[in-house]
Amino acid sequence: MLTGSKVLLRPWTPADAGDVFAACQDVEIQRWTTIPSPYTQADAVAYVSEVAPALWAQGGAVFAVIDRATGALAGSIGAHGIRDGVAHVGYWTVPAVRGRGLASDALRTLTGWFLREGGTARVELVVEPTNAGSVRVAEAAGFLREGLLRQRLVLRGRRADVAMYSMLPTDIAAAGL
Repeated sequence: MLTGSKVLLRPWTPADAGDVFAACQDVEIQRWTTIPSPYTQADAVAYVSEVAPALWAQGGAVFAVIDRATGALAGSIGAHGIRDGVAHVGYWTVPAVRGRGLASDALRTLTGWFLREGGTARVELVVEPTNAGSVRVAEAAGFLREGLLRQRLVLRGRRADVAMYSMLPTDIAAAGL
C-alpha cells in the first residue's frame, strides 16, 4: 500500500469488482481510456481477479485509488508493464471526485514510488490533448510535456494524437515529490 496526502493506493481485490463495474459505466472513462465498451460486470470481475494480479506477476503495478477522507474508491492507476526502466502510467477517476486533486496526488505518489523504489528511470504517460482533465492531472503532478505524438493511439477504432508527458528522477525535487 502507498499513502499520498489525499489517497491510499492498494492492490485490487475481488471484492472491488462491483465498484469497478459502477465506475466504468461513466461515459468519460469509456471515452478516454481503452477499457472495453460497453463495460460489463464480467469485465470488472476479470480485471480485479485475473488481469490485475497477472500484471503484478509480469512486473506491472496497478492500484485501486482510495479517497482517504471517505474510504471510497476514487479511481485506478498503474503501469501495465515496465520495460527498459520505463513505466508507462494510465489512470481514471470516478466522476464524484474529479477536480479535488485526488488523481494528481495518486499520480505523484505512484511516480515517486516508481522512481525511488521501483527501479525505473522514467515514468511516462500519454493523453489526448483535448482530454482537459487528464492534462490537468499530469501537469498538477509535475509531469513535463515533451511533445505531440501524431496518430499514436488507437482508441475505439480511430487514430488519435497524444501528448507525451514524463518525469525523470532529476525532476522529483521540482515536482515536490
